[in-house]
Amino acid sequence: RLRFRGSNWVGLGIYLAYLVPPSILFIPLATMVFKLGLFDSPLALILTYPTFLIPFCTWLLIGYFKSIPYELEECALIDGATRLQILRRITLPLAVPGLISAGIFAFTLSWNEFIYALAFIQSSEKKTVPVAVLTQLVQGDDYQWGALMAGALFGSIPVALLYSFFVEYYVSSLTGAVKE
Repeated sequence: RLRFRGSNWVGLGIYLAYLVPPSILFIPLATMVFKLGLFDSPLALILTYPTFLIPFCTWLLIGYFKSIPYELEECALIDGATRLQILRRITLPLAVPGLISAGIFAFTLSWNEFIYALAFIQSSEKKTVPVAVLTQLVQGDDYQWGALMAGALFGSIPVALLYSFFVEYYVSSLTGAVKE
């Protein structure tokens, strides 16, 4: 939001980081996970998921923050507000729908991520839902279709609950500023 020298280059760097597919980062991240001794630990996923979540959410939020009128901040500066007060009282409340969208996308992407979880977690009790459904319920050519469908249903419930919980807040925050 603040304009500074090189801000366009920072935005371009974030955009280019977003374009790097997670599969290209797989080998360096796997090397780092093994060197740190985090193999078969949930901490391996906690440290690797931000490599694709942060660029995506930052890119999404850059566009959203650009849509907030800068004139609102200028008026607050004229009225004597500090930059921190403007951020806390004007910009962040207006950005709530964008923050909710970024949070929902980050949760959905990390919940459904497959390749890192498959490679870094071996214990069946630590596997994520998508990996466990595939590795535990498919043995060779034997597909346990009933259990696969139940696993897919139970795996989608948290995402559906998150969407249904935040959709009302998301829509109400979008329509809250409309005056008739």
